[in-house]
Amino acid sequence: MRGLRRGLLGGAAILGLAMPAAGQGQGQVPDVRLDAITVEAGKREQRLGEIDGAVAVRTAADLEEARVTRVEDLEKVFPGLLIRTRGNRAYAGVTLRGVTSPDFYNPAVQVYVDGVPQDASYFTQEMANVERVELLRGPQGTLYGRNAHGGVINIITRRPGNRLEGEIGGTLSTLRRSADARIATPIIPGALFGEVSVRTAYEAGEVRDLSTDRNDFDDASARLARVKLRFAPTGSPLDITASAQHERLRSHEELYIRDAQLHSREFETATQSAGVDPMLDRKVNTYSLSASYDFGPAKLTSVSSYQDRRMARIVSGRNTPENQDTVAQEVRLSFDLGRSWSGVIGGFFQDSDFDRRVPGASPSVNRVDQRSYALFGEATWKITDTVDLTAGARWSREEAGIDFVRSGASPFAFKSEDSFDDVSPKLALGWQVTPEHRVYALAQRGFKPGGFNHTVSNLGDSIAYSSETSTNLETGWRGRLLDGRLEVGAAAYWINAQDKQIYVGPLGQQVLRNVGDARSYGVEADIRYRPVDGLTIGLGATIGRSTFVDARDPQTGADYDGNRVPYAPDQTYQLSVRYVVPGVGLPGELSLRGAARYFSRIYFEETNTLKQGGYAVFDLGIDLQLDSGFGITLFADNLTDRVYRTSSFSFGPGDNRSTIADGRTIGVAGRYSF
Repeated sequence: MRGLRRGLLGGAAILGLAMPAAGQGQGQVPDVRLDAITVEAGKREQRLGEIDGAVAVRTAADLEEARVTRVEDLEKVFPGLLIRTRGNRAYAGVTLRGVTSPDFYNPAVQVYVDGVPQDASYFTQEMANVERVELLRGPQGTLYGRNAHGGVINIITRRPGNRLEGEIGGTLSTLRRSADARIATPIIPGALFGEVSVRTAYEAGEVRDLSTDRNDFDDASARLARVKLRFAPTGSPLDITASAQHERLRSHEELYIRDAQLHSREFETATQSAGVDPMLDRKVNTYSLSASYDFGPAKLTSVSSYQDRRMARIVSGRNTPENQDTVAQEVRLSFDLGRSWSGVIGGFFQDSDFDRRVPGASPSVNRVDQRSYALFGEATWKITDTVDLTAGARWSREEAGIDFVRSGASPFAFKSEDSFDDVSPKLALGWQVTPEHRVYALAQRGFKPGGFNHTVSNLGDSIAYSSETSTNLETGWRGRLLDGRLEVGAAAYWINAQDKQIYVGPLGQQVLRNVGDARSYGVEADIRYRPVDGLTIGLGATIGRSTFVDARDPQTGADYDGNRVPYAPDQTYQLSVRYVVPGVGLPGELSLRGAARYFSRIYFEETNTLKQGGYAVFDLGIDLQLDSGFGITLFADNLTDRVYRTSSFSFGPGDNRSTIADGRTIGVAGRYSF
């Protein structure tokens, strides 16, 4: 509770600093309406205010103000979203509405970039040239299928058009240095357009190695390059975009720090990692082809993609490389038939091939293949001018196989196959009370497929774990008040997750099994308020609970019933204030920004033994944006240098170790756009 009080008091202090200045604008009659937003959350273009479901949107400007540069940073701008690395950036867990997964190979929340499903080991990728991010809360099995069990993060990047534009920017801070550039230009005016985006980022590190007395040996670097080619002739219904992207991450961040050394941020390679710096080298190539043809009342869209991930990981002196290749294809037809009917139908296919090699006295190779097939559809019927009914369903089939071989001192081998079928329905009733207000009731199902463990420890891994499903009941309201100056999205939800997939058994011999159910319920709100010209206030809150219900470890007998689900805090709060300073006498805009985030207690495992207490984080920034396109920002993130755990593990009695988040970061960022 002390952390909660500090978070709320800190947020109130930031708000209080801005409010006196805001009062100076009283009496003005500016246009302060918040912009209406068009989204693609339903795999067709819809106004945000007409969607039956909890969807939040953050634009490129929102992301830049909050200094969101990687997918894991999105928890800074979306209340209730947690993206936490559990060792390194390839092993990240995503939690939404209390729904999470201990198996980062089979996530509970799916990430899409321009319609392409992302490799789970690539969730923490760099973000470049983003137009907006849509967060779909709650199970999304009908339209998104596998692994949209707790929700979807839908990232949309900008597409090149019929004008020359570009930008170049960079950041220099106490912890990070980065540079990025983009240029988009017509190649054949009115028909063919191209774009190139590049980004490089370096993190100096802040953990001290007691063995070598180095203060920054946990450094990391990332480089990204993307090329787009778009064919969209003026006046033609055809639009085709081809994209190729490469990213490489090299880091030494996989450090599990003992409790006694947590606040001093100290590690000892000699005793904790066999005298060798931990290392991660991840390379990801993504190729996609998106094509659409607009028939007028219907639009046909195809998204084809191939993503290969190559990863070397050295921990305790041992390299365990992992590779995965994924091919995905989706074809869908969205339609709008007059005033009464609209919807989307489609099909989906995905094939993933994974292999992991472990060296040593008993070297092993594990290969896991998974194929997904799906047919889906959703239709909306306008019963009256203000009331509509939406119904949909998705049929999914998953085919999984494993081929494991261990040789050397303790050899064994096995091959297994299994398949999983699911039907995910959806039913929603919406009432457009006025053009500015909508209320809805929604029921839909989520699906997280069964399969085989990617990290084999014993013969028990030859048995597949079953699918995990969830049912979501939700009611919500989205509206605009005070002549459009106040925008509110609020929802109450209840989610029942069945057959939770959990690691069971003693440490080092764990296998994935279905242990029981979990239940999540709560309320959430996402508010933007612009009381006067120049002042924008954002407030977000999630209050709920996620607990195990009739859940038990079938091997150890541990009873989880009533325990909290890991990585699912009961409460999260966010406050942001942006104020444009009037009368600065410059051809541009000077703004001040403050932000506060609070998370209540977070448990890290099913027994609720390891935890992080509630904490608050504060950010500040000053931004000058000139009409000429130049901009500069001074910022301080995690202003109070709060040390908090992002994950914890028990390495034995009295030997708990954790990974920690970034400390205080002070710096300057500059950008030029044309």
